[in-house]
Amino acid sequence: MKQSTEHNLIFLTLGFGSYLTFYCLIAQTNYWRRFYSDTILTVYSMAYTFAELFGSLIALPLSKKVSPNFFAHIHFPVQIIGLAIIVPLKNIQNQMLKTVLTAIPLLACGLTASLFYPACIACAAQINPILSATLQVGCGVSEIIIQLVEDAITIFFSDSSNGEKYEKSLVLNAVAFYVTSGFILVGCWATWIYFSKKYLGKPNTQKQLEAQKQDLVISNNVANNENNPDFLGGDNPPQVQPAAQQNARPSVTRRIAPLSIALMVGFVVHYAMFPLFALNVPCVYTAKKFNRPFDDWWSLIYLTIYMFVDFIGRMLPMSKKVVKKVSVKVVIAICFFRVSFGVIFPLMSLPKVVMENGIVTKMPFITSDVLSVICIILFAFCNSFTATMGYIKYQDDLDTPAEIERGSFILGVFLQIGQISGNLIGVGMIPIFK
Repeated sequence: MKQSTEHNLIFLTLGFGSYLTFYCLIAQTNYWRRFYSDTILTVYSMAYTFAELFGSLIALPLSKKVSPNFFAHIHFPVQIIGLAIIVPLKNIQNQMLKTVLTAIPLLACGLTASLFYPACIACAAQINPILSATLQVGCGVSEIIIQLVEDAITIFFSDSSNGEKYEKSLVLNAVAFYVTSGFILVGCWATWIYFSKKYLGKPNTQKQLEAQKQDLVISNNVANNENNPDFLGGDNPPQVQPAAQQNARPSVTRRIAPLSIALMVGFVVHYAMFPLFALNVPCVYTAKKFNRPFDDWWSLIYLTIYMFVDFIGRMLPMSKKVVKKVSVKVVIAICFFRVSFGVIFPLMSLPKVVMENGIVTKMPFITSDVLSVICIILFAFCNSFTATMGYIKYQDDLDTPAEIERGSFILGVFLQIGQISGNLIGVGMIPIFK
């Protein structure tokens, strides 16, 4: 097997296992509604995001003291244990206690995922920047597979007419999902162990590389000075300056700030609009012909388009030609273009649809199914493409492996702030649609 192929398979597998637990939990919509409440999934998703933000904030100082191995060997056991205890917790009779105890493994999973994923990005970047895109593709593949399997189960095997039988099917569905995912996570963990032993080397490899680079710069300076007449003359020989002083550059944060801020703004818009506004865009055709503005098939088609275009956006950055042609400025421009969706989606979903006696009497300001499909395509593509390209392009202005690692954690903080800000805006807008 070629080494490049092996690298791609490794990081595809690691990407698959990075957020697998979260995707499994989110996919079980009917389970959470049946055994908890209609809104609990929104609450847990928000709590998970806060845990990710906290993890992103502590990841940077921790990365100076521990190796990526530390993050990996915490991440996978926590994810596996979290999946294992979710279903038994539903048997707790006290609703409040059950809700709180269930939140604990979810928070732990969010925390460890936010520690592990940037460490993976840093490791990938040190081998080949394109591998950062491979990680993103792995995440996308896991999301698509889980959602498609859950949709199939919901369509063909769920019957809510029989309460007891329905609850049993939900539990069996969840157990099958979590057990299978647990075995997959074990495989991902084994992949990391293989990768760390073969490619990571000793924990202080990065420090050695930096030292070697600085020694090389100093050696070159000495060689140049030896050919300098002033140096040979012996009068006030020039002093060799450390590499850090010779190449004084802005901090890592300042160098990646424009890209990080642009990506953060894009995330704010994305999570404020999706799913609240984007999924409240009615289907004009079914509204006019059947008085069904939110037809189930329309919602399924809409989400399927979003999911597959999102995947395409993750795949494109795996092409070296695309990475070479798309500059940081282009990524930033696309991020700020996404702000327009903060205007378009509200106009396509507000004022909310009003029905009287089963007849649609009021529709949003903009009513066009063609425009709706075009917007969801651009919306999904811009999000996944810029996020994936961002994890590749942030490395362009960084010099050493240590800077690349630090940059991955800093970028993660910006993205988490954007995601949680967008979610908070979305939650604040929920009353509009009630």
